[in-house]
Amino acid sequence: MPPRRHPAFDGRPAIAAPAPHRPVSPLIGRESQRLEIEAAVQGLSQGRPAFLEISGDPGTGKTALLAEVVRVAREAEIAVFTGRPQPVDGDLAFGAIVDALDGRLSVAGGEGLHRLPAAQRDTLAAVFPSLAADASAPPPPDVAAPYRVGHAVRLLLEDLASSRPVALVLDDLHQADAGTVDVVCRLMCTPPRAPVLLAFAHRHRQVSPRLRAAADTAREVARLRLEPLAERHAGVLLGEDLPARARGELYRASEGNPGYLRALADVLEQGPPGIDEADIAPVPPWFASALAAEVARLSPLGRLVVAACAVLGDPITVPSVAVIAEVGEQDAYSAIDEITSHDLIRLVAGTGRFGFRHSLVRRAVYHNVSPGWRLGAHARAAQSPAGGRVSAVETAPHLTRVATPGDHAAVALLAAAADEVEAARPRQAAQWRRAALELLPYDGNGPDGENAQAGTNAQADGNQRPGENGQAGVRTGLLLALGRACEAAGQLRQAGDALAEALRLIPHGAGGRRAVVAADHARLLHDLGRSGEARALVRTELAHTRDEADRAALSFERAWLEVSSGSPGAAHANATQAVRIADRLGLRLLGCAARGMLAVSAVLAGTPSAGTLDDLPRAAAVLDALPDEELTARPDAPLWIGWAALVLERPHDAIRHLDRAVAAGRSAGRQAVVSHALVARVAALCAAGLLTAAKDSADEAVRAAWLSGSAALRSSVLAARCLVTARMGDRDALRRHLAEYGTPVVQGWPWALAAGMVAEARPAAGGPDGGGTPIEANGLTRPAADVWSDAVQPEAAQWEAAQPEPTWWKAVIRTSPADPAIARAQSSATGTESGTLAATATGTGMGTGTGTGTAADLMAGMTADLTVPVIESAAEPPGAARPRSASDLPAAGSRSAAGPTVAERPAAASLTARERQIARLVSEGLKNREIADRLYVTQKTVEMHLSRIFAKLGVSNRVGVARTLYATPTTSH
Repeated sequence: MPPRRHPAFDGRPAIAAPAPHRPVSPLIGRESQRLEIEAAVQGLSQGRPAFLEISGDPGTGKTALLAEVVRVAREAEIAVFTGRPQPVDGDLAFGAIVDALDGRLSVAGGEGLHRLPAAQRDTLAAVFPSLAADASAPPPPDVAAPYRVGHAVRLLLEDLASSRPVALVLDDLHQADAGTVDVVCRLMCTPPRAPVLLAFAHRHRQVSPRLRAAADTAREVARLRLEPLAERHAGVLLGEDLPARARGELYRASEGNPGYLRALADVLEQGPPGIDEADIAPVPPWFASALAAEVARLSPLGRLVVAACAVLGDPITVPSVAVIAEVGEQDAYSAIDEITSHDLIRLVAGTGRFGFRHSLVRRAVYHNVSPGWRLGAHARAAQSPAGGRVSAVETAPHLTRVATPGDHAAVALLAAAADEVEAARPRQAAQWRRAALELLPYDGNGPDGENAQAGTNAQADGNQRPGENGQAGVRTGLLLALGRACEAAGQLRQAGDALAEALRLIPHGAGGRRAVVAADHARLLHDLGRSGEARALVRTELAHTRDEADRAALSFERAWLEVSSGSPGAAHANATQAVRIADRLGLRLLGCAARGMLAVSAVLAGTPSAGTLDDLPRAAAVLDALPDEELTARPDAPLWIGWAALVLERPHDAIRHLDRAVAAGRSAGRQAVVSHALVARVAALCAAGLLTAAKDSADEAVRAAWLSGSAALRSSVLAARCLVTARMGDRDALRRHLAEYGTPVVQGWPWALAAGMVAEARPAAGGPDGGGTPIEANGLTRPAADVWSDAVQPEAAQWEAAQPEPTWWKAVIRTSPADPAIARAQSSATGTESGTLAATATGTGMGTGTGTGTAADLMAGMTADLTVPVIESAAEPPGAARPRSASDLPAAGSRSAAGPTVAERPAAASLTARERQIARLVSEGLKNREIADRLYVTQKTVEMHLSRIFAKLGVSNRVGVARTLYATPTTSH
């Protein structure tokens, strides 16, 4: 069947296309090839010819490498002639050779060729337009035969190189005509007897077999094969302005190809291109032009079939393509062969299917097709054109473009396809569910009583079908699934909108479903920085629900919102209620999550008790007995048990639970839970001294937070990465990470944790501001260090009074002598490891006080720059001996026979507990580095504290500190 007469391509030339403008990449990651080029150019000085063959896939940088050949040759004062095939009116004979040398011959005319024999001059005149007028007589019929031209060009190059070396640089020889290929092959087989460099580039999959064989067998040919870039080189190519998380995603999407990498980077502002792609996004104009030129080289049938391939998408089957293109199968097979020879599509190994060489190629071809023909092709594809069975996933992309409202079969198919791809491609699933919702008739009203409720229950049971009574139930099910997919894809705002609409359709008392949706919506609002709306939503739902299971879930959600907003006292009350109801109803996972929350909120509020902490080992045992599959229903259960273990200085137990939280969060598509768990895991790994693992976890957290779509979560994970980098001593990387982190905003816990991590990490960067970067905390901008030192310094009263409600660190300071429950909880967790407990203004700070002191003593480890947070707790594996630390010293407030305690001395009144601790070590004669090692902080932190101690005591050296605070009064005789 002949191809259809109407063109598939919109207004493009049928054959000819100018060579597109292609950006030339800088030579990054090509050092070995650069050395080969320099060696070849230097070899010309000895009067010998040289050959450079540059090959690789499209976009790997062949043109850039040829540009380097030109640059190096010109620096060596070598005459350079460059050319490429010029398909203006079809393939011009000897096109690349003529493009390179005709300009030089037109300037010199025939005067420079007098040394050549007359027969060779006639041959050259038949090839080069600039010499045609100088021919002595009409040339014989075979004067331009390839073997004659090859010999004449070799003599011409020898003549040009008689005065100085010559470089002939030819690009895109995979598009060259047979005459050009013959000349190049003859030059390699019979090299010029002169210093001539022949450098040529081609795509190895498209090059002619003759040129391939000649290059492989010729002697003294330097073969430069360009492979994909390494990730570190791709990062340099993209530049530091692009965040590291985006660089990594773009590298994976580009497969290391520099051309694809640049194309993806050029459209990054429109969203992550090529990554979890939901639709066929456009490509940059320069890339579209390059592909248009490639497609223009195809025959009319080839262009029609490649357009059908772009509509069909990967995988490509010939029978389906034939029906979409409306051509016979035999014609389709012939066209597929042609398209494959041009390397637009490739055979998938081990199958009878084909695929585009990259998704960008398909996108460029797709957008080059006229829209009317494209829609008709989608309609044909949606009708299972090949006559065989087509999966829902293969049909869905076409239905989204051609289905009409009210098509319930299309709704069901799109929903099934979304379910199938959601785990791997959540953004694609979200797009298909949006399309399904647009096909459902909807009057815009809310729940319609019994019908809506019936539809809701039927959809939840999986029995509701489109078109039956309960249209609102079908819509509700799609909205909930859409919210889940959008959250997994990092589209939090769209996820929140979907859940808000679903919540409007679900009546109160809908069998627990409304409570779950309300809790998920509240968490999304909180992650979007709308905590007030989130808490108001949960309060409203609690006021309207009477179901105890719903009240337990909502109470736990309210506790999470309160503790995250810096109100651990309110969180403790709500977590207590959730625990009671969960125990009464046998809700094991919710009970475990609520117990973890209860322990964390109690510690942060400074009110730990035996009843609060003694249940933790039992909750941990329940979680350990559950299979991983059950945790996906509530991945926050291992998250909060992990946090509880962490604040009780049980880092190894915390790591175990947090690993399960990460896995469960990923399985459930809960990127926010994954990010929270990874941040906590970084802190636990640092506490355990496992810095390499902590770095890996921080890098993983950065990617997870990016996918979550939450700016607050990204702030937390970037702070964790800063801390780990500071611990590992990489100052240059730390400065980059701090710049990416920017100005921290304290919105409660755990975002105060982020600011605390940065406050500790910043001095290690060696910047002039030390820990003085301002933090915006509850609407007041203050230095980072001061936010934390205010927890224990009297001068904080005025700032704290401005807070809308009592900050939780006040409760810690007011706590009565410590409850023995803390020590019991620490020792009973496994019975093998004991720890100490403290709390700080961030909810993560762990002091080094003993387990029997007051809460104020527990705060003694608190410093202005978080030098002793939980990640500084110097925890060891179970059974290991704890190294000597500041807690092993006599307490700062202890009394000796020699005189009053340090705290009782007037000069010590202005010092914080940490400053007294450092002053004590100074008086013992320890150097700054020794103090830093003893306290597990950086040397710069010690220096900062010493400068404050000197200022407060009015002394100028270490001896003055010792005399002022620790000198024993002498008795006069």
